[in-house]
Amino acid sequence: MDKYLKRSQRIQQKLLHRLKKQEARMMKQLAAKDSTRYKQYLDMPLTYDPIASLSKDTAVLNQRIGRRNATIDSLKGIQQFIQKQSGKLNSVAGLAGKELPGSDYTSKISELQSKLNAEQQVKDLIKQRSNALEQLAGGKNIAGLKNIQKNVYYAQEKMKAWRELADDPDEAEEKAMEYLQGIEGFDNYLNTNKNAFGGLGNNATAADLQSMGYQTKSQMGKMLQDKFGNNLRAVQQSMGEQVQQFSEKLNGITDKVKEAKNAANEAKQTLVEAKAAKDKLKHIEKPAFTKNPERGKPFWQRLETQYNFQTMRAMPDGLRPAMLELGAAVAFKHTPKLSYGIGLAASIGLGQNWQNIKLTYEGISIRAYADWTVLYGFSVQAGYEQIFRPLNRPYLEEQADPNNPQPQQSDNALKAAFGGGQQSAYVGIMKRYRLSSKWSGTFLIGYNGLWQQNNLRTPFLIRFGWNK
Repeated sequence: MDKYLKRSQRIQQKLLHRLKKQEARMMKQLAAKDSTRYKQYLDMPLTYDPIASLSKDTAVLNQRIGRRNATIDSLKGIQQFIQKQSGKLNSVAGLAGKELPGSDYTSKISELQSKLNAEQQVKDLIKQRSNALEQLAGGKNIAGLKNIQKNVYYAQEKMKAWRELADDPDEAEEKAMEYLQGIEGFDNYLNTNKNAFGGLGNNATAADLQSMGYQTKSQMGKMLQDKFGNNLRAVQQSMGEQVQQFSEKLNGITDKVKEAKNAANEAKQTLVEAKAAKDKLKHIEKPAFTKNPERGKPFWQRLETQYNFQTMRAMPDGLRPAMLELGAAVAFKHTPKLSYGIGLAASIGLGQNWQNIKLTYEGISIRAYADWTVLYGFSVQAGYEQIFRPLNRPYLEEQADPNNPQPQQSDNALKAAFGGGQQSAYVGIMKRYRLSSKWSGTFLIGYNGLWQQNNLRTPFLIRFGWNK
């Protein structure tokens, strides 16, 4: 949580720095378009500048320490449970011959609660200010308003993503919670409704309630017994018969009332729906900007690793062996549909046929591609590959320019291993399918526009893969 708060504070400070600049530009436009609304802006007490100053004033923000927080409530509950079990812990420490940590974390939990409340207060002020600007300049087509809305939205999404990471327990936390869940009475300390019955919680006993002045069932029974004595049973029976008779008469009336009430509610609901539909037709509002869910995620969560392989048949002339290409790539998700990435692949020769299998090194390739998801796991992918072949491969001689022949041998080891060059440019359709909860399979069929220059047998390529 401390790491999360440091990140969220940095995000808020960067956001406020941008918002102050954008607010200044936006108000210049508003002053030129509508002097009345600009006067209203000048009279507004809250701007991004004092919010930025307030976000650094811990003394003022700490005043909201009493605000409830689910994370803090659970931490306090765990601490109270451990304190109650201190006797058992001390006996275990004696048996183990080690001193267990007995620190009181009350002050640290209170400090954490204060920081979380301060972060929420700044978030609320930013939202309040942004809504005020939207109401003030929304109808004047001010360009800077959209930028403010986008910055606020994506900053909140980033903080939300980091908070989810902070709340996600690690392996040690999961084991500790699993152990504590098996101890009787632990769940009661995680109950967030501790304010029930004057702070006693939902598990308050009758004795606890009586000590606080609440009237319990046993007390009521004792009072009736003292007043009616032996006639209490007859009084109860008589009251029961009267209540039953009254209920039978009342049921007939209430049924008719319910029917009339239901009919009125249906008519009212129909009227509300018709009015809402009419309002929607009159006021069809377009979103201020197109939201990109990926922008709110940390950078490494937008990366997608991919692995794939493909094979190519041997040439009939025997110069080019059958090949297996193994590749790995990293894609960056720009939007939920668009991603682009880079990768590496190694080419391994397999020989001419099954009777003449021979593993050889046939080069490496650098890849770049873009992928656009269309529908139902299908996507359009376009890519370019630069392949570096060994210099002395005979299938490269046919591609050499007769007017500018290239040497087939070199004393330079790097040039001999990567001196031969080929290229590939393809467009294809890829299908993703689910393999497990973490892995997905991919199947790509594409068309290589440079297949003739590389003296390939077919322009089509088929590539199988998987990604995480």
